[in-house]
Amino acid sequence: MAMTQEFAILTDRLGNQFQMRPWHCPTCGEGPTKRVGLRGGRHQRDQNGVETAIVSCDQCGLLFPQPFPIPLDPQRLYGDPSEYFAMHDLDTKVAGYRKLVRELLARSGSKPCSLLDIGAGRGDLLYAARLEGCDDTVGLEFSHAMIQFAKKRFDIELLEKTAEALAEERPGSFDAVVLNAVIEHVHDPLSLMRSVAKLCRPRALIYIDVPREPHLLTVVANAWNKLRGRDAVLNLQPTWPPFHVYGFNPQALRALLSKTGFVVESIRIHASPHVEARPGFKGQLAAKLATQINHLANRVAFSSNMYVFARRR
Repeated sequence: MAMTQEFAILTDRLGNQFQMRPWHCPTCGEGPTKRVGLRGGRHQRDQNGVETAIVSCDQCGLLFPQPFPIPLDPQRLYGDPSEYFAMHDLDTKVAGYRKLVRELLARSGSKPCSLLDIGAGRGDLLYAARLEGCDDTVGLEFSHAMIQFAKKRFDIELLEKTAEALAEERPGSFDAVVLNAVIEHVHDPLSLMRSVAKLCRPRALIYIDVPREPHLLTVVANAWNKLRGRDAVLNLQPTWPPFHVYGFNPQALRALLSKTGFVVESIRIHASPHVEARPGFKGQLAAKLATQINHLANRVAFSSNMYVFARRR
């Protein structure tokens, strides 16, 4: 009789449980990795999440936790849109997405444009597309709470369906696909992007908004921790909001896109420099220093976010 492999299950201070599995780079496979440090639990300033190591792929530099935390109840992690998006003003997001939709329409060269939003969240982008006159839209979302919010707030019906499932039903259906704050969350980005390629029409456009890791602030903070004899790093938040399980750099993202049939047209690296201060003098000082580091990071294209346009081959 075949034996079932057992994996450790860890529980954070809020009761969220994660099955810890051995992992490898989804793009490069089971190649060597380099240990970066420890994250979560006692290695996070608020004791959030569970402890796991962060490693980088020797070939492409992708960051990921090792072992990899698989949530036993993922709905619980994304269960409250108001809490999850507490730092995101809805009207501001919609205004920004209207600009993005206009750029997607201009770049795609296809009117009318068939648009797919994967990981549609609250439905903000699809609502913005509607305001811009783009009615041929589909949104995918796994969170029940997000789906309900989109329906109640915008009267938008999001599909509770994976990209893999939709690709089997509607191959070659879309002129543009948006992955806004998505690929850093999914457990198998290679499978996701293969499905996106299948969903795209020839020469279709994709837009990816994804954090850049490492960035200048994490490099400085990790070096400071090392000088103090600490093994904690600031990369990723695999087991607490916003639940980033992969850290892409330009090389890692290009490798993933090339492997799945896309050619990168542009990568813009930029982020808001402001860091919210914690209470007290030390908190104020740390926030000012971090904000100055982020200003420098923007000037040298080593800041914490990437905005990417790519084209289906």
